[in-house]
Amino acid sequence: MGSIARSIAMAVLLCLVGASLTEDMQYECLENECELVLREDEMAGGIHAIRFTLSVEKGFVEFNLGRSRISTIPNPLFAANGNKIDVLDASEVDLQYVTPETFANASVLRILRLQQNRISVLPNYLLANATSLTRLNAGSNRIVDVGEFAFQGLQNLKELRLSRNKIRNLPRKLFAGLVKLTDLNIDRNRIVDLSGGLFENLAELNELYLSFNYIEKLSNTAFTGMPLLKKLALQNNRISTIEANAFKPLAKLKNLWLQSNNLKVLAPDMFSSLSLLTDLDLSQNSLTDLPKELFRYTISLEELKMKNNSIEQLDDDLFNNLQKLEELEMENNNLQSLNGTLFKNLRKLDTLLLESNSIATIEPGTFDQLKSLQVLDLNDNGITSIEGGLFRKNKNIEKLFLNNNNIGILKAGSLDGMTKLEEIYMDNNEIQSIDGNFLQPLQIKILSLDDCGIKMFPKSFFSTQQSLRTLSLKGNKLTHVDAETFGPLTRLKNLDLSKNRIRNISTSLANLSHLDLLDLSDNLIRELPDNAFSKLKRLTKLNINNNYLEAIPKAVTVLPKLSFLTLENNQIKSSATEGGLTSVQELYLSDNEITSVDIKQYTNLDELYLGNNRIESISNGSFSASTHLTTLDLSGNRLFGPLERSFSELWKLRSLDLDNNPLGIVTLETFSGLESLDDLSLKNTSLTKIDTNLFGVSPSLDKLDLSENKFPAFNLGALYHFKRLRELYINGNGASFEDLSGVETIEAIKAISLSAENWDVPSDLLRNKENLKELYMQGPRFNSLPADFMNRTRELKKLSISDNKNFKMLPSTFFEDVPYLVELTLSNNSLSVLKPGVFDPLVLLELLDISDNPLVTLDKELFAKTYSLKDLILRNTNLTVLPLGIFDSLDDLATLDLSENHLSALPTGFQNTVLVLGLDSNGLTSLKISPTLEGLSVDDNKLSSIEVDQSEDSFSILTQLSAARNRFTNFDSFVKFRALNFLDASFNNFSEIDTGLISSQLLALRELNVSDCNLRLIKSDGNRQQTTLTHLDISNNNLTSLEIGALSTLPSLQSFVFGGNLFDSFAISNLLATLPELRNIGLAGTQWKCEFLRSLEKPMQESFVNYSFKPQEEGNQKTCAKDFNGVCCV
Repeated sequence: MGSIARSIAMAVLLCLVGASLTEDMQYECLENECELVLREDEMAGGIHAIRFTLSVEKGFVEFNLGRSRISTIPNPLFAANGNKIDVLDASEVDLQYVTPETFANASVLRILRLQQNRISVLPNYLLANATSLTRLNAGSNRIVDVGEFAFQGLQNLKELRLSRNKIRNLPRKLFAGLVKLTDLNIDRNRIVDLSGGLFENLAELNELYLSFNYIEKLSNTAFTGMPLLKKLALQNNRISTIEANAFKPLAKLKNLWLQSNNLKVLAPDMFSSLSLLTDLDLSQNSLTDLPKELFRYTISLEELKMKNNSIEQLDDDLFNNLQKLEELEMENNNLQSLNGTLFKNLRKLDTLLLESNSIATIEPGTFDQLKSLQVLDLNDNGITSIEGGLFRKNKNIEKLFLNNNNIGILKAGSLDGMTKLEEIYMDNNEIQSIDGNFLQPLQIKILSLDDCGIKMFPKSFFSTQQSLRTLSLKGNKLTHVDAETFGPLTRLKNLDLSKNRIRNISTSLANLSHLDLLDLSDNLIRELPDNAFSKLKRLTKLNINNNYLEAIPKAVTVLPKLSFLTLENNQIKSSATEGGLTSVQELYLSDNEITSVDIKQYTNLDELYLGNNRIESISNGSFSASTHLTTLDLSGNRLFGPLERSFSELWKLRSLDLDNNPLGIVTLETFSGLESLDDLSLKNTSLTKIDTNLFGVSPSLDKLDLSENKFPAFNLGALYHFKRLRELYINGNGASFEDLSGVETIEAIKAISLSAENWDVPSDLLRNKENLKELYMQGPRFNSLPADFMNRTRELKKLSISDNKNFKMLPSTFFEDVPYLVELTLSNNSLSVLKPGVFDPLVLLELLDISDNPLVTLDKELFAKTYSLKDLILRNTNLTVLPLGIFDSLDDLATLDLSENHLSALPTGFQNTVLVLGLDSNGLTSLKISPTLEGLSVDDNKLSSIEVDQSEDSFSILTQLSAARNRFTNFDSFVKFRALNFLDASFNNFSEIDTGLISSQLLALRELNVSDCNLRLIKSDGNRQQTTLTHLDISNNNLTSLEIGALSTLPSLQSFVFGGNLFDSFAISNLLATLPELRNIGLAGTQWKCEFLRSLEKPMQESFVNYSFKPQEEGNQKTCAKDFNGVCCV
């Protein structure tokens, strides 16, 4: 149907609906494309009262119900037009059920789209008479039950999509008769079992998608009846058993995806019938050994992926018959070595990925037969050397990855043979020696040597590298940039020198005339010579963040093409320069000491960031030379209102951030001229009122944040002009809202956030909010809401109702009008009972927070239908016991917080999927956790040990553990968690800790807190280098001295907190020499002498070391009679 006719048809229907809901409605369409918008809640006669007349002259009709809101498809649609409609689109119309009666006359229907609705059941014989149907999409519904004969009669069906539902069981004869089906999608359901013969009639099936289910076993008869199948997707299930002949019927299979399952053993002849297989993925399983016959018959394999397993050894003959293999992925296994004959027949292999194994040495000749190899990844192994002609026969390698190894020497000749090598990545190697000829005679384009501890390069290192385009040297120990060394890099475009110890670069970059990007952030630069960048005429991006500059260097003003300049977190006093910088479009000057806005030289500026400075006022004309500004950030300054006409020249400004300024008042003239403004943030600006016509000058405003102010009222006039407003935030309002009529007028809004103390929720707040996606209400005082309060907000995705002590009960139908919620917060109310079924409509819910409510008990069936839940927060709900099986339906649960309850024990089984578990303040005396847990917090319990529920072939992957305030007396419970990178064991009772034990067992540890533990001794016997530890807190113990020598094994330590012990002095020079990366020390807690603290000032300044202070607990704040730089002293 043409656009005019379509509009008329829609208008006629809507007119009839609006005119009389008691009379039968007539709808007529004369074209081949008909579109109809229905609102069932406005139809007095019901959904089946409409009469359809489709009078197309020839051909069939494509009927679209898009944007409708109906519970089912009207029966009369096909009753009178079943011989005319060949396509029906009823997707995203909120369908809740479908019946066979609807399609009884759908004789010519070819395509049926039912996706993204709320259908829960597909009944038997649903489409028995729709014998012409070729495509059916019922994906993204809530289907739990499918009748065994739901698809009977669909002998012409070719595509069937049931993805993203909640189907658990597939009846034995469900697909019987679908003889022409070619594509079947049943992925992302809850299927546990595939009954034998389920697919036996699918003789034409080419693609079968079963991924993201809960299948545990594949039997010998699971895939019979699909002789033409080419793609089989089984990834992300729970498959632990595959019978030997499971894939035998699939002789035509080309793609088999089995990654992310629980496979431990594979039968030698499992793939013996798959001679046409080209792509096999076995990644992320628990395989430890591969039979040497496993790939004997998969002679067509081109891609083989086996990463993220536990494979320790590969048989020499394993890949003998894979002569067509092009890509082999073996990352994250336990390979100890590679035999020289392993790759002998892989002459077509172009990509070999061996990252994250334990290959300490590789024998020369290992890669000799890989004549086509282009990409070799050896990252994160234990490789100590690449000498000896290792790559002598690999002339086609273009990319070489050697990050995170133990390579200490870069010796000339190590790269011989790789004549086409263009990219080298060697980050995180502790390089001690560099041969000046290491790169010769290669012409490298990308070289990365980040975090290698490099202090300097031989002057000839880059002498032949005129082709180098990108050089990254981030995180090394360079103190200067030598002009002679870097001089040959005349074609270099990108140079990263960040996180070094560079104090000045002089003119050492003079020859880099092609440089486009330069990163000097996180160094020790106080000033730059005026001519430092004089020859960098092509530089467009410059980063000098986190240094010690006191002014914008004159050196940057001579860069004619500079468009991006960031100087954040320095000590710059003014944004002004003597000239230049007319090309700069993005300027970042936040976190400095700037006192005024002076940007007249930046005539092409688009974005300006001046947050967290000391600006107190804005002079007239401050922006007169920068009228192209689209983004302005002035947050965190000292600006006082009303700033009238301060921004009047900025007619193109789209985003203005004035958060955290003491404005006090704004007027109509404050925003004069801002006709393009669509994002305005006035958070925490001490405002007490909004005048009726204040924002009339900005009718295009899209987002408005007025949080953390003190508005007594927010009436109709305040928001009347905002017809386009999409997001409104009025959080942390100091006073209660007296009038919210202004909010009620905004129809197009998508996000509303209101927060105050004891405010009344207007009954019609949401009456016209059909587009609302997010609603946050904090501090309201209702006992209950009208039954129809949310009946217009069907699209709502996020809902939060918190801090309402009058809110004591959730009606069982509370969420029926918001069935598409993804996040729900009901924290800090007075809910004492949650009825079974109250959350049942929320099948799509992923996050639920019901913390801080006096629940006491939870019904076993409370979460029975919240199948999609990933994050569940039950903190402080007075729970003493959890019903057995309460989490059984939550197969995707990843984060569970049960802190601040009274649980003495936990039910078994529920931890199998949980990745992060919170159990603080429960009074637990014992705990056994799953080996798959990644994060655990058990502060304030009575634990003296933590056990792991593990079998012999599994190990804990816990990476973060907080166990403060318990009863641990030694580290035995901690060192077993070998993967830990964060450990807080403070406020326990260790008389001593063994750093040798910690350094040998917790190799990945980055942060360790053992403060307040009564430590008297730190043992250092057997200490090993622990290069990962960056933060150590040993404060408030009973140590009588600081043993600086014991810290020499912590070369990467950046933050060290040791105040509050029994010593009152230490050798600062020795400490700084021992810990070269040190940036912060914490001294609070000791009664230091002020004179001693003064003696620390100069060496600390010279080494750029600052004081750090731990946040003090509420009620325990201490004041000092005297202090030096914030540290108490006498």
